[in-house]
Amino acid sequence: MSHAMHSLSGRFELRRLPWTLLAAAVMLAFIGALFIASAEPGFYATRQLTFLVVGLAVFFTVALFDYRHLAGLSPLLYGIGLAGLALLPVLGLSVNNARRWYDLGPVRFQPSEPMKYVFVIVIATYFTCAARRDRLRDLAAPLLLTMPPVLLIIGQPDLGTGMLFVPTFFGIAFLACVPVRNLIALVAAGILLACAAWVTPGALKDYQRNRVISFINPDISPNSGPSYNARQATLAVTGGGPGGQGWGQGQLNRMRRVPERHTDFIFPVIAEEWGFVRTSAVILLYLMMFVLMARIVASTDDPFGRLLAGGVLTIFAFQSMLHVAIALRLAPITGLTLPLISYGGSSLVSTLGGLGLMASVAMRSGGGIRLEA
Repeated sequence: MSHAMHSLSGRFELRRLPWTLLAAAVMLAFIGALFIASAEPGFYATRQLTFLVVGLAVFFTVALFDYRHLAGLSPLLYGIGLAGLALLPVLGLSVNNARRWYDLGPVRFQPSEPMKYVFVIVIATYFTCAARRDRLRDLAAPLLLTMPPVLLIIGQPDLGTGMLFVPTFFGIAFLACVPVRNLIALVAAGILLACAAWVTPGALKDYQRNRVISFINPDISPNSGPSYNARQATLAVTGGGPGGQGWGQGQLNRMRRVPERHTDFIFPVIAEEWGFVRTSAVILLYLMMFVLMARIVASTDDPFGRLLAGGVLTIFAFQSMLHVAIALRLAPITGLTLPLISYGGSSLVSTLGGLGLMASVAMRSGGGIRLEA
């Protein structure tokens, strides 16, 4: 038994576990519980703290697991992840005309959240083992691996989460030394596909079109849902001023004018009640985590570990920055949670699991699968 455990955990240095990264994550989770309690008084904050305990258990379990075994497990994980997404239309719980969750009694499970990190494992494994990565056609296979989860998640519909797979793909491909010219060609092709989807009837849902239109020209439909939501979020952010209105005292929060206050728009609640100064401290915590994660990526001498850590960093950084950008009306509304802070067990536990992957890489170096020359 002990031999099997040692085989799964491999050799690692516990002193190299990124304790500062973990401490920052826990601090953000407690800030999240604090403002979840302000936005939605009741059981939500207590449940979020319970999810935090589960998430920490997942963090340490993943951190102690030798990440190098994940390359061999990637086909199985990918198949399970796709099955979980594919069965949602049949077995999933319908909420607001979307099927994104499985109802497991006391909790709901959102399979797209762990799928983000399964995707990182799969694409990192592919690029680590690929014989060549310098030709444009060499990207066909990883793109074929990317499309099924993206299409299944967008079809729930969940455009925001589906979008996260795109920068994740590019981030891992860049770290795998795919020529930049090939990545630019993919971006150009993606823009053409987006334009085609825009002019193709039925490719985009009406609310998705309205979000883009409201972002580009808010005055064209000032009373529409997307314009109203974006306006209220911005008013909450600016209404906080330098010092904020006080925890639980945010005017727009108390009037329930900010939509999805405990999930997709929790940042405006923080800004309104804590103000610019303390909210800047929250942003600095995220920036510190980005730097710590980037240092792990840069210092890892195992190519597979570097790609894994780079993928986790891309997801975490892109989702965090996009959530804040949406609140500031710098990006269209896509319905993304703020990692570690927004309410949601699937999101919190999966994020801590992703950070556990980062920790697993940080504690081990060398001896992994090598990229071909």
